[in-house]
Amino acid sequence: MRKAKVNSNLIPVKSLIDRQRNLYSIAEKIELFQKFGEPLPEDISEWLHRALKNIACGSDANEVFNVIPEKQGVRKDGFLQEKRRKLATAYIAAATEDGAEKKTLTEAIKKISEAMPAVKKSTIRKNYNKAKTLRKPIFSFGKK
Repeated sequence: MRKAKVNSNLIPVKSLIDRQRNLYSIAEKIELFQKFGEPLPEDISEWLHRALKNIACGSDANEVFNVIPEKQGVRKDGFLQEKRRKLATAYIAAATEDGAEKKTLTEAIKKISEAMPAVKKSTIRKNYNKAKTLRKPIFSFGKK
């Protein structure tokens, strides 16, 4: 018996990390509007109140915020790892730039690994060495 082929190209699904980036972006917008004392835009306010009502009525928060992995085995902390990686790389790039307070690469890696105890020093060094094109003090959490 043959299995029916499903055309998965009909509905493009964003990856989990893209959906997490989107949630982070919304959180940043909420924070900025709160900081400047402005009301939330209507679309964000409506989305947020609907989500909170659904969660209060028993819906799973992962489903409501659309952060369930598309496949089994996909790590949920991919966005957190990306944030840590970009933050460490940006710090090292800034600390090793020419200037009065220039640090050596080893000193910069040691300093950032002390500030980020959840990440090993060897992991920070490996990620920095892999990110040859992303070694800039300014970064975004958008797509690479």
